Amino acid sequence: MKIKKKNLLCPSPKSFSSIIKKILLKKFKCNFTKLNNSEFNKICHKYEIILMRFDNVIKYKQNTKIRFILCPTTATEHIDEQFFKNKKIKIFTLRNKVKFLQSIRATIEFTIFLILFCLRKTKQTLISKSKLSKNITHEEIYKKKFGIIGYGRIGKKVNKILTSFDADIKIYEIKKIHKPKSLNFVSLNNLLKTCEIILVHIPLNLHNENFLNSAKLRLLKKGTILINTSRGNVLDEEYIFSLVKKKKVSYYTDVISNKILLNKQKAIKQMKNNENFYYSGHVAGLTRESVEKTDLFIYKNFSKSIKSN
Repeated sequence: MKIKKKNLLCPSPKSFSSIIKKILLKKFKCNFTKLNNSEFNKICHKYEIILMRFDNVIKYKQNTKIRFILCPTTATEHIDEQFFKNKKIKIFTLRNKVKFLQSIRATIEFTIFLILFCLRKTKQTLISKSKLSKNITHEEIYKKKFGIIGYGRIGKKVNKILTSFDADIKIYEIKKIHKPKSLNFVSLNNLLKTCEIILVHIPLNLHNENFLNSAKLRLLKKGTILINTSRGNVLDEEYIFSLVKKKKVSYYTDVISNKILLNKQKAIKQMKNNENFYYSGHVAGLTRESVEKTDLFIYKNFSKSIKSN
């Protein structure tokens, strides 16, 4: 008797490796089609398996055929909380996969890219060689005062790299962890008030949403560069945007929350013209190597689950 293949929907095929797509095409009846959020939510509940990253937000529906959600990301704010309460639906993500995530380096490298990107004033129009001697505005990492918020997997690696550049680094970590005496751990207020470049590396959870609120962001001195490769929701985005518009700070981010993306598209488009603002479009984790590793890791766990049922 021929076993009917499960239906699988992937609304952002370009976000996945060719390796995983080949595997899935052999195992399931797949629909790899680029869909916007409205199109996706109209049809997703007709499928048993959803393969997605953070390109779409999936809304819950009681009468759904979905039984598996495969999402190789650490954050899950783009998946309706009701899915996690439905015992008939299994969700596979990278959350709390600490040991595996040690091999994923894409966001670490992208953070360094953003640091160099803003210090070298890459957004500015390239000046001619004849004017070079009078108009050098590029700066170095060396001896710059950096602040790292969050000393976890990414914060530790970024600290190690910046140390090799002889940067002056302060670290804030809310958790009670072993804090080597060789490192400069300080209070959050101290870090916000004194650092020239501040890096945000805290995970998004119920305790961290709006962690850097307007009161904390007011502590930033004029000219501070804030770099965010965490999640948009960990800070007050509207307030940081207001500081950008007033040219009080520079904000270089890989992430903007779904709420802001949906409701502030015009404002974001206008800010892209500002030299002190850059939005990369949530691509920090999307290198060929990291995508392949995370795709296969999620599929392996999913495959084990299917076989055990």
